[in-house]
Amino acid sequence: MSFGAVTESFSRVLLETATSILPRWSTPAAGTALPQKLLELLERNQREKSSPQADYFTNNGILLAVPKKKVSHQKKRQKLYAPGDKQLKMINHLNKCPSCGHYKKAHTLCMHCVGEIRHIWKAHTNVEQVEPIQEQELSELDKRILYPGRKETEYTKKLKDKDAYLERRMKTLPVERSEKKEGSH
Repeated sequence: MSFGAVTESFSRVLLETATSILPRWSTPAAGTALPQKLLELLERNQREKSSPQADYFTNNGILLAVPKKKVSHQKKRQKLYAPGDKQLKMINHLNKCPSCGHYKKAHTLCMHCVGEIRHIWKAHTNVEQVEPIQEQELSELDKRILYPGRKETEYTKKLKDKDAYLERRMKTLPVERSEKKEGSH
């Protein structure tokens, strides 16, 4: 199927949909002017596309925007972390916690109070596991024979010592306590 046949069928379908949607275009005066204008535009478009230069610049994809060289690590980092809005900003919205007096960010929970609540909660909800009476009488050697399990290597011992390699959350700023005057309460 040639391009001309496709444009003809397209213009015919376009005219039919236009006249069905907008009935006033189906009058003889406007109905002849509209398809002629559409056909002229389509023919002009077809003539422009048939020239090799127009096709080269529009459809071939050779002149797409592509970087000429790879962006170096230094340039990329300069762009990302240059002075301006991209850097970390100072925290200016600090308030004192009304219950404990530690500093905290505005509109957030005080981490000191949250830690205290968590500690109390764990203390009350933690249930101790009691060994059965038969196992309480066993020695460590008997337990190792009955329940062999894995040997604890130096690597696993280091892994269990989390304080050595894990960074803990920063503590909240200390409370500023001012000396109360004896005259005022």
